[in-house]
Amino acid sequence: MNTTFDSQHSSLGDYGQDMLEANPFADDTAQVSTAVFDPVLDDDEVVESPISNVNKQLDSIDLNSSTQDMPEQQNEQEQQQQQQQQYEQEHEIEHHPQEEPHSEYTSSSQHEETDTQSESLQIPKSGSRPYFQVAIEDPQKVGDAINAHIIYKVRTKTNSPSYRSSEFVVARRYRDFLWLYNQLTLGNPGVIVPPVPEKHALGRFQDDFVESRRVALERCLQKIVAHPMLYGDPDLKVFLESESFNVEKRQRRAEPENSKMSFMRSFGETLSNAATSPFTKFVEVDEWFESKKNQLDALEAQLKGLLKSVEGVVKQRKELGSATSDFGESMFPLASAELNRNLSTHLMVLGEIQKKMKDLHEQQAQYDIITLENTIDEYIRIIGSIRIAFNARIKAYQTYQQAESEYQKKVAIMEKLKQQRKPEKLVSSQQELNEMKDKVEELQQDFQDISKLIKNELDRFDKEKVEDFRDSVEQFLRSMIEHQKQIIALWETYFEQTEGLSDEEDNNSDENEGQDDNNNQQQSVELVEQHQQQHIPNIAQ
Repeated sequence: MNTTFDSQHSSLGDYGQDMLEANPFADDTAQVSTAVFDPVLDDDEVVESPISNVNKQLDSIDLNSSTQDMPEQQNEQEQQQQQQQQYEQEHEIEHHPQEEPHSEYTSSSQHEETDTQSESLQIPKSGSRPYFQVAIEDPQKVGDAINAHIIYKVRTKTNSPSYRSSEFVVARRYRDFLWLYNQLTLGNPGVIVPPVPEKHALGRFQDDFVESRRVALERCLQKIVAHPMLYGDPDLKVFLESESFNVEKRQRRAEPENSKMSFMRSFGETLSNAATSPFTKFVEVDEWFESKKNQLDALEAQLKGLLKSVEGVVKQRKELGSATSDFGESMFPLASAELNRNLSTHLMVLGEIQKKMKDLHEQQAQYDIITLENTIDEYIRIIGSIRIAFNARIKAYQTYQQAESEYQKKVAIMEKLKQQRKPEKLVSSQQELNEMKDKVEELQQDFQDISKLIKNELDRFDKEKVEDFRDSVEQFLRSMIEHQKQIIALWETYFEQTEGLSDEEDNNSDENEGQDDNNNQQQSVELVEQHQQQHIPNIAQ
């Protein structure tokens, strides 16, 4: 039974492989590491945390304030110092909890020495977090026809002391970003990790797709470095600055699977197969989580419907651009066949404007993708990350319940031993029972910690969702306004280029009419002269 529980108790720390299988973006897992490791810097990478600096300053402030309260008399100073030292020794335990700043992710447990999950949830204050600026630039296609792929330059600027320099540039491909997402998900259970864009096999080298993916990857990295629980992750550090990334990535892989992983294999179903996985048998114990799940399901359906509509708008804009271009092209043959020079000029100008309109429509379609479509698609993928966080909580609960069941069995065995009056076995059984009770309490605290973490993560998700969609809609409207201004300016050029043609045509008409009048008058004079010449001889006779 101890072996069974040890297998179960280790499952929360070794749950990562199942989280990878539950990852909806892990369609490239054959090329991605499935490592699970403690997200702590190596010994040679440990640096003094900003929290320690803040705590030292706080401690110094307390001591200084105590010093200022001492009397000025010289004979009382030594007595006050002795009392202060004695007080600090007696209350040494009370000072230690104050060394960790309050965090919304910190557990409310009163037993922090056994609360390992709470220690991993402690984060620094926002003011002590380092500065990061991440940009993805210059996507380039490399490789032959079979192994062709896109390489991105990842440029990072930071003032974090854990990095080797303040600015560095590395080359990464898509599967490297996917590796980072998987590692952050495995190493930070309960955290909503910003997702990378999904993998596409077709059209992945087209300019529009490459640019759209570049923007999505850049946005993903920017959110990761802005996350209070992810910016210090050692995997992120390796990804951003390592010049031998492939080597270090392989070094971070976990040991081969052992018997301790077999317990969690029963929970290793993907989200797409959730209908048949053991998680469907989980009965939610918190109404808040049940309500959130229903809200997320409804939000996902609404976002998918909205995404389909935006994709339709983008498609229609591109089709409108093509139709406009065809319309403009049809003007040129007609202008060439027209004998009237002024009308031919009108048709030529109209055709040129229609061809330029095509570029504006295609440009607006691209803006629609960058603003609305990418944001909608991103939040659909974020909901997938939230489900992975929910899976981590379910695993923690099931591990706790398994341990509780084992504990109850040991209690029953203990009662039987008491009835049988076997003192030689009572001592060892009581010790095992106490150890099991401590482990059950620890697992219960783990479940409570991850539940609280997810609640805080969902609050963060709701706030970011409002900000991101507000910014996207504003950018969409600005691009639409600019698009319409450009169309108006384009039509104004039509009138500027054809304005003088009507006056010239009127002048030509007046000149033609005057010339006709002169011709008529000349013809009338000639007819009169001919008539007079015919009748003058008759009069003379």
